[in-house]
Amino acid sequence: MTAAAPAWLVLSVGALVGVFVGLVGTSGAVMIPTLVLVFGLSQLRAQGTALFLALLPVWIGPLLPYIRAGEVEWRMGLLLGAGLMVGGYFGGQWAQVLPMPVLRKVFAVVLVVVAVRMFLKG
Repeated sequence: MTAAAPAWLVLSVGALVGVFVGLVGTSGAVMIPTLVLVFGLSQLRAQGTALFLALLPVWIGPLLPYIRAGEVEWRMGLLLGAGLMVGGYFGGQWAQVLPMPVLRKVFAVVLVVVAVRMFLKG
Protein backbone atom coordinates (compact mmCIF):
# COMPACT_ATOMS: atom_id res chain seq x y z
CA MET A 1 0.00 0.00 0.00
CA THR A 2 1.24 3.50 -0.70
CA ALA A 3 0.62 7.02 0.54
CA ALA A 4 -2.23 7.21 -2.03
CA ALA A 5 -4.43 4.97 0.16
CA PRO A 6 -8.17 5.71 0.25
CA ALA A 7 -9.16 8.52 2.64
CA TRP A 8 -11.55 6.27 4.60
CA LEU A 9 -8.72 3.82 5.29
CA VAL A 10 -6.30 6.52 6.38
CA LEU A 11 -8.97 8.06 8.67
CA SER A 12 -9.83 4.65 10.13
CA VAL A 13 -6.20 3.80 10.83
CA GLY A 14 -5.71 7.27 12.31
CA ALA A 15 -8.64 6.72 14.68
CA LEU A 16 -7.25 3.33 15.73
CA VAL A 17 -3.81 4.81 16.36
CA GLY A 18 -5.55 7.63 18.26
CA VAL A 19 -7.02 5.09 20.66
CA PHE A 20 -3.52 3.77 21.37
CA VAL A 21 -2.19 7.32 21.77
CA GLY A 22 -4.89 8.06 24.33
CA LEU A 23 -4.20 4.80 26.16
CA VAL A 24 -0.41 4.87 26.29
CA GLY A 25 0.41 8.54 25.71
CA THR A 26 2.77 8.09 22.79
CA SER A 27 2.49 8.81 19.13
CA GLY A 28 5.70 8.10 17.23
CA ALA A 29 6.11 4.61 18.68
CA VAL A 30 2.72 3.68 17.25
CA MET A 31 2.40 5.99 14.25
CA ILE A 32 5.78 5.37 12.62
CA PRO A 33 5.49 1.56 12.47
CA THR A 34 1.90 2.00 11.20
CA LEU A 35 3.02 4.32 8.41
CA VAL A 36 5.82 1.92 7.43
CA LEU A 37 3.96 -1.39 7.74
CA VAL A 38 0.40 -0.44 6.73
CA PHE A 39 0.98 2.36 4.22
CA GLY A 40 4.40 1.37 2.89
CA LEU A 41 6.15 4.66 3.64
CA SER A 42 9.93 4.66 3.96
CA GLN A 43 11.35 5.07 7.46
CA LEU A 44 12.36 8.67 6.72
CA ARG A 45 8.99 9.59 5.22
CA ALA A 46 7.17 7.95 8.16
CA GLN A 47 9.28 9.86 10.66
CA GLY A 48 8.74 13.12 8.80
CA THR A 49 4.99 12.51 8.60
CA ALA A 50 4.80 11.67 12.31
CA LEU A 51 6.67 14.88 13.11
CA PHE A 52 4.25 16.82 10.91
CA LEU A 53 1.40 15.34 12.95
CA ALA A 54 3.10 16.53 16.13
CA LEU A 55 2.98 20.05 14.70
CA LEU A 56 -0.81 19.88 14.36
CA PRO A 57 -3.09 20.35 17.38
CA VAL A 58 -4.40 16.77 17.04
CA TRP A 59 -3.05 15.75 20.45
CA ILE A 60 -5.42 18.10 22.29
CA GLY A 61 -8.12 15.41 22.22
CA PRO A 62 -6.06 12.75 24.01
CA LEU A 63 -4.53 15.42 26.30
CA LEU A 64 -7.85 16.71 27.69
CA PRO A 65 -8.61 13.72 29.96
CA TYR A 66 -5.09 13.95 31.40
CA ILE A 67 -5.54 17.68 32.06
CA ARG A 68 -8.89 17.05 33.77
CA ALA A 69 -7.29 14.38 35.96
CA GLY A 70 -4.40 16.70 36.89
CA GLU A 71 -1.85 14.37 35.30
CA VAL A 72 0.27 16.88 33.36
CA GLU A 73 3.62 18.29 34.48
CA TRP A 74 3.39 21.62 32.62
CA ARG A 75 6.81 23.07 33.54
CA MET A 76 8.62 19.81 32.80
CA GLY A 77 6.73 19.47 29.52
CA LEU A 78 7.71 22.96 28.41
CA LEU A 79 11.37 22.45 29.33
CA LEU A 80 11.49 19.02 27.70
CA GLY A 81 9.83 20.51 24.63
CA ALA A 82 12.50 23.20 24.37
CA GLY A 83 15.26 20.59 24.60
CA LEU A 84 13.42 18.34 22.17
CA MET A 85 13.20 21.13 19.62
CA VAL A 86 16.96 21.73 19.65
CA GLY A 87 18.05 18.09 19.89
CA GLY A 88 15.39 17.00 17.41
CA TYR A 89 16.74 19.40 14.80
CA PHE A 90 20.18 17.82 14.98
CA GLY A 91 18.73 14.29 15.09
CA GLY A 92 16.64 15.11 12.02
CA GLN A 93 19.73 16.33 10.20
CA TRP A 94 21.59 13.15 11.14
CA ALA A 95 18.66 10.95 10.00
CA GLN A 96 18.95 12.42 6.49
CA VAL A 97 22.46 11.03 6.03
CA LEU A 98 22.18 7.63 7.76
CA PRO A 99 21.63 4.64 5.48
CA MET A 100 17.99 3.48 5.64
CA PRO A 101 18.78 0.04 7.17
CA VAL A 102 20.79 1.71 9.94
CA LEU A 103 18.04 4.24 10.63
CA ARG A 104 15.40 1.50 10.81
CA LYS A 105 17.56 -0.58 13.15
CA VAL A 106 18.27 2.40 15.43
CA PHE A 107 14.52 3.06 15.65
CA ALA A 108 13.78 -0.60 16.43
CA VAL A 109 16.51 -0.83 19.08
CA VAL A 110 15.23 2.30 20.83
CA LEU A 111 11.69 0.86 20.90
CA VAL A 112 12.89 -2.51 22.22
CA VAL A 113 15.11 -0.99 24.93
CA VAL A 114 12.31 1.26 26.15
CA ALA A 115 9.78 -1.57 26.04
CA VAL A 116 12.04 -4.00 27.95
CA ARG A 117 12.88 -1.40 30.58
CA MET A 118 9.20 -0.58 31.10
CA PHE A 119 8.28 -4.26 31.21
CA LEU A 120 10.93 -5.10 33.81
CA LYS A 121 10.10 -2.05 35.94
CA GLY A 122 6.53 -3.39 36.10
